[in-house]
Amino acid sequence: MIARRALVLAGVAAVLCAAGCSTAGNGRMAQLDAVQASALLVPGRTTRDEVRQALGQGTVIRFRSGRETWHYLYREGIAPGWDDLPYIGLVTSRLERPTKELVILFDGDGVLRRWSMQEYRTAPSKGT
Repeated sequence: MIARRALVLAGVAAVLCAAGCSTAGNGRMAQLDAVQASALLVPGRTTRDEVRQALGQGTVIRFRSGRETWHYLYREGIAPGWDDLPYIGLVTSRLERPTKELVILFDGDGVLRRWSMQEYRTAPSKGT
């Protein structure tokens, strides 16, 4: 009986651990590197439709001037929501997570003007 409970508990723990490992954001960003981005994102030539087809719709910020920025984020690590759980968040908030961000600026005609991509590891939070 005790062995069966231990086995069930181990199974539940394994499922929770597997569910906790995840990625957040745009999965198309996972394999995108600077060389591929340079070929895809050509200032003065690439359009919003081409970017949408290649990367999907980003998070859009529109300006009165007609310009737009599209923001893409990809982060490996813990699935969203785990940081908010009591006690679990104390551990998960201190994990470094590989993160990739892409920001694209389009003019009023929908043509790419600038882009920036950076990769970094999120620093563990201090305090708390």
